[in-house]
Amino acid sequence: MPASIDINGDAGESYGRWTLGDDASFLPHVSSVNIACGFHGGDPATMRATVRIAKQAGIAIGAHPSFPDLMGFGRRMMTIAPDEMVDYTLYQLGALTAIARSEGMKVAHVKPHGAFYKACSIDMVLSKALGAAIAAYDPEMFLVLLAGPGADAAEAAGARVAREAFIDLDYDDGGLIIERVAKLRDSKVVAQRALRVVREGKLTKVDGRDIDVSVSTLCLHGDRANSAEVARVVKETLQSNGIMVRPLGT
Repeated sequence: MPASIDINGDAGESYGRWTLGDDASFLPHVSSVNIACGFHGGDPATMRATVRIAKQAGIAIGAHPSFPDLMGFGRRMMTIAPDEMVDYTLYQLGALTAIARSEGMKVAHVKPHGAFYKACSIDMVLSKALGAAIAAYDPEMFLVLLAGPGADAAEAAGARVAREAFIDLDYDDGGLIIERVAKLRDSKVVAQRALRVVREGKLTKVDGRDIDVSVSTLCLHGDRANSAEVARVVKETLQSNGIMVRPLGT
């Protein structure tokens, strides 16, 4: 059983006058945050505010790039060329890097969002291109991807890949089931799911069958009505079972 695990949380997704999630309550219970960079959510002020919350909480920050899809919250699949995926990613990473640097913070990882993320898990050409781009930008930067062929392809292309499992979403034979609207989750159920991933390397799919997962980070979403409670219970459950929660690479 690993002595430690990272918990990464999606946050910073408010935009203009539209507010999504309670980042100030959620982020202290994770160890890394994936910050929206404007394409699916997040605006410059929200990005800066999220960086400041993360700095105060002592957690690592990462870019959460997406397809350019504000109306669909980055959940709609688009057909793009590998160089477009690279350019979209670096554009958004650059924006967050500038804000982070001005706050005395460093961007530690990149994790694609929504359909952008799904594309990397099913299209090896895209995942290889993204892996090579992140390796060229910063070989020490983590690229967070779903454990599977996409992560393997990105790693083979040179990226420092951190494989993850989702503990507040379901899986089927097609992989991860992405919710269009986040629903409430039972914090104790999610916590036990997290504990089983860390202890046994297993997740249960919606059909009741287990799948094997070997990961270094667990994902939680900050847009649920009870996200802060879920994150708190997950972290406390892991810690009470002798598992430290800390950022990738520490």
